[in-house]
Amino acid sequence: MAQVAQCYRQLPIGLAVTCVNGTLLSVVLWEVADPAVVGLWLTVLLAVTTARYLDLRAFRRAEAAGGVAAQRWAGNFTTGAAAAGVAWGGAAVMLFPPDSMPHQVVLMFLLGGMMAGAIPLLSPLRYAYPLFAVPVVVPIAVQMMWPADRIHLVMGLMVCIFGLAMLASSRQFHRLYCDAERLRARLDSSIEAGHVLERLVRLDALTGIANRRLFEEALRREWRRAERSGETLALVTADIDFFKDFNDHYGHPAGDHCLVAVAQAMQHALSRPADVVARIGGEEFAILLPATSLDGARAVAEQVRQRILALQLPHAASRAGPVVSASFGVAVSGDPAMVSAADLLRASDLALYEAKRAGRDRVAVYAPHDGDGTA
Repeated sequence: MAQVAQCYRQLPIGLAVTCVNGTLLSVVLWEVADPAVVGLWLTVLLAVTTARYLDLRAFRRAEAAGGVAAQRWAGNFTTGAAAAGVAWGGAAVMLFPPDSMPHQVVLMFLLGGMMAGAIPLLSPLRYAYPLFAVPVVVPIAVQMMWPADRIHLVMGLMVCIFGLAMLASSRQFHRLYCDAERLRARLDSSIEAGHVLERLVRLDALTGIANRRLFEEALRREWRRAERSGETLALVTADIDFFKDFNDHYGHPAGDHCLVAVAQAMQHALSRPADVVARIGGEEFAILLPATSLDGARAVAEQVRQRILALQLPHAASRAGPVVSASFGVAVSGDPAMVSAADLLRASDLALYEAKRAGRDRVAVYAPHDGDGTA
């Protein structure tokens, strides 16, 4: 498909050159050829050019609609190239001036120029260039050799050699283009594989949310941003209550299902693109909330807690309640004692510990002015 698209992208150049050179050739040969024949040839050439232009427009519409069938359009383009070759070859048959060597040379050089210029435009498709070039080179070679004198024979032979060289060049150009396309496809595949690998490295394989690596990167980044802007950065850490007992009672597949459900509940509770929820341990989660106050972070934590309870996942082994629940610790930056992102994480963990100590299934907030650091 890339080869077809490349040919059609370059087609306007060929059509423009065809119109200009066809007109110039008609003007030059007008005085030595039958004007009616010149006009007829130019009409045929322009008709073929118009048909190829209409085909180009149809291809663009199909491409925009996403309905391009590569084989069909390759056939259309190749047919158009062959028709153009026949039209240009017709100039050697219809307009060849037998009594004017200068005009013969002009015709020969113009046709040779069209053949040379068509190589990069037609060669991406394997058969387009040969089907264009052969109908051009054969008539002019025959016409040049027909008088059978030495000069004409040599010139005809030169045309044949030139034509063979152009065909060989086109074949090589096609091979190089295909190699470049394969290389580009492999490069695109490698880049996409790199992106997939990067996502896998930064996402938790089970839950699909951020993993600890991505969380720590985001925490450091948002901490620096908060320092520059003066805004507060909130961090919520959470732990599923008695998760080891859940695993022992229901089995690890049920435990995995529980982790996925809790992760989704946390993810759905967040509404801002900058917020990050991550799984940072077995049953440990963290929620990073940039530009969020202590009250705002506490409200988010409470909303997440309620969403987890609403899952109604049975937990017969829990001492916190009959269904799966979680405990939360909340901390925000702004305390002079917090000099790094690690201090914020430590404060949130202290609040989480207090939530567990107070009976679990609750939200605790880090308050540095209290003796135990929580409120």
